[in-house]
Formats: sequence, C-alpha cells, structure tokens
Amino acid sequence: MTETLRLSSTAELGLDELASLFNEAYQGYEIPQHVDAGAVVFMHEALDLVPERSCVAWRGDRPVGLGMLGVRASRGWVGGMGVVPEARRSGVGEALMRGLIDHARGAGVRTLFLEVLETNAGARALYEKLGFRAFRRLEVLAWEGEPRGHDPSVIACEPKAARHRIAARRAAPEPWQRADETVDRLDVSTPALRAVTSPHGDAVYRVTEGRASVLQLAARDADAAGALLDSIRAKPGVMLLRFLNVPADDPGAEALRGRGATCIAAQTEMSVEVATL
Repeated sequence: MTETLRLSSTAELGLDELASLFNEAYQGYEIPQHVDAGAVVFMHEALDLVPERSCVAWRGDRPVGLGMLGVRASRGWVGGMGVVPEARRSGVGEALMRGLIDHARGAGVRTLFLEVLETNAGARALYEKLGFRAFRRLEVLAWEGEPRGHDPSVIACEPKAARHRIAARRAAPEPWQRADETVDRLDVSTPALRAVTSPHGDAVYRVTEGRASVLQLAARDADAAGALLDSIRAKPGVMLLRFLNVPADDPGAEALRGRGATCIAAQTEMSVEVATL
C-alpha cells in the first residue's frame, strides 16, 4: 500500500539536506544539475526563493520531491520542481505544483511563471493541465568561437548606466534569472558586473573562471548586438560566452546563432494567472 503523500515547506530541511534532495530530484535530468549548500543559499538570495512557501513532498519519513517558489510582489516563479526517480509518474509532481500555486496565491502573486524544456513533454502536459500557457521560447546559448572583429564604437561603461539604457529599450520582460531584481543581487556579489555600450545598444555581463555570462542586453538589431557580444568575447581571459534563457527572437540570440553558438537547451516559458484558478 502506497504511503500517503504530504507536503511541508523546504524551511524544515537544513541546507545540506535540501541540496541533497535537489540533486536526487534532478537525477537523470537532460541538463545536469548539481548544487551544494552554498549554491542553495545563492539561489535563495539571487532569485528571491521563499523557503516558507516552497514545498517538499514526503512519503512517510522519505522526501520524494521538491518545488521552489520565488516571489517578487505580484509575480511568482517556480524555481525548480523535481521528483526522485522511484517516485516519478505517481502524482508527486502534480501535488507539488498545486501546493506551489496555493502558496503563490497566499503570497499575493497574480502571475506565476516557469520554464520547461521543450523535450520534456510530460512536464509540459502537467503544467497545461494546471492552467499554464506558453509565453515564449527561450534558449541557452554558448559561444566559444572567435569574434568577427572589433567595432571601435563599442566601449566599456558603468554597469548601472548601461542597465538604465537597457530598461529604456526593453520591449519585453526579462526572464526571472536575468530580471532587474536578480541583477540587483548579483551587483553586490563577486565577480563585479561589467558592461559595454555603443551608440546602438548596451550589454551587462560578469566573468567567472573564463566564462562571460551575459545578464542583460538590448540592441537596435542583430548587427548591433553582435558588436557588443564580439567585444565581450574578446576580453582578456574570456574563453566562453554564455547567454541564459535569451528569447529566441532577441537580437542577441540572432547574433549568436549567426556566430555559430551552440544551443545548450531550448525552453518554453509558461505563465498562469493564479487568481483565476
């Protein structure tokens, strides 16, 4: 007889326990995931994850899944939902998602967002069952190639000034992991943010162990975006440029695809108005 499933908050687990459960729940995931206690702390701080409103699923005294909820005023985000291998396809994922939706509503969230890999048809079907609808396609792009050239109009600039100009150009909201609130958190951590600007665009990025991670970019077109990306890739010590969850129709995505960047993952961003459920 299957033990009754119950939910608790992730606040009941220690950081090491939460990291261990996260890693087990993502075992066999198409994009490898591994975190430690320090990474869990970073995720909570940078992504506004709320332990008291995030969920752990239990069967008896065995944790079998978790779902993490981020809250920013009227917006919420499912920052990871996974089930341990032996408990998959047994209703745990649906129970976790319903718990997160209830907690989001209780926190005053109006719109709840998440991303799902395009290849994960089962998860997408669950989210659609719960009322989520596709919002846009996002790509994780990595580029190790050589820059096409140097545009002298692209120069280094102060990141806060670049962010102000990016916000003024923004035609669509940034994905949660690169939203202004996230970048605000990263701006006080190390390594420090950097930025480049030109008459036709701006980009903010940070460099960690030879990898430049583009956080935000706004440009007039793909050519302008490409000049910014070339400048970042050409910086001393940068071996790889990565752009996480960039909308597929963004000039930055077009520029990177034209430079032979690899699409590491393609995701569908989905949302639901929780007040209507």
